[in-house]
Amino acid sequence: METFTYPIEVADLNSLRSRGIEATVNTGVFFTIAPSALLRELAIERIGTRPLQLAEGRRLEMSIGHASVTIDGRSGITILAFGDDNEPLLLGEYTLIGLALTPDPVEHRFVSLEPLPLY
Repeated sequence: METFTYPIEVADLNSLRSRGIEATVNTGVFFTIAPSALLRELAIERIGTRPLQLAEGRRLEMSIGHASVTIDGRSGITILAFGDDNEPLLLGEYTLIGLALTPDPVEHRFVSLEPLPLY
């Protein structure tokens, strides 16, 4: 699976605090995983935990929270997992589907999924 980096903006739900960051696009990741320090800086609150499974099969519980993410002018509320501070932000499939975007790994850009099927 090819990955690439792309600029995104992450903000708290009230858009009082935001930060632009280079995200690693990885469609093998379900939830977007952000460094915990970034989420603390933006005052993103932990709302619970979810069981997640790593690529090698190991399972772990990760804290999650809600945030606003903007990519190419499209904004939406998404679930972010609180990751390690020394790891890059991994942009997950849940966030991309919520913004009706799919990655083009050859051109290193995003393509709209719209119009979306109603049924």
